Amino acid sequence: MARVEATVEEIDMDGDYTTVRGLLVTCLACGHYVEVFGTSDASARRAGAMLADECPRGARNFYVVEEL
Repeated sequence: MARVEATVEEIDMDGDYTTVRGLLVTCLACGHYVEVFGTSDASARRAGAMLADECPRGARNFYVVEEL
């Protein structure tokens, strides 16, 4: 399991009824990204877990997500 850095960017996302703030988290190794609702540290950790699950290369990485 490799440690891979990921960038975090706050974005506006379409919610059920209105626009909500969320995070765009991008893997620096391959450029794959995920979007999650919320802007807390818990949301950033969730995005890191999602990146690990969805890695297009099939790698089981541990994503180091920068603190918000």
